[in-house]
Amino acid sequence: MNSRARTISLAAALFAGFHIIAVALPVLISGGAGESQAFATALFDLPLHWALELFASGLAVLYGSSHALYIWVFAVGGTLMYAALGALLGAGIHAVARAFRAA
Repeated sequence: MNSRARTISLAAALFAGFHIIAVALPVLISGGAGESQAFATALFDLPLHWALELFASGLAVLYGSSHALYIWVFAVGGTLMYAALGALLGAGIHAVARAFRAA
């Protein structure tokens, strides 16, 4: 595995791992109900909350649909969102490191 792929994979794994510990586990343990996990999702998954609040069906996910859908959106979707963010930051870190090595 080259250094670019390793940097991107490591950053994506670190971000996804953080989300799993901080949000996905509380959501899974609580079954998608309760205020403490709702606070964690609102705090760490703000882009998902914001996107869901734009649509009527998204409001149903946030405020009263099945708990299984809520769990899927925030435990799985949020973790994927954090992994993608980590991959983007990993690519940026690699580009900056490569630029400094060349200089």
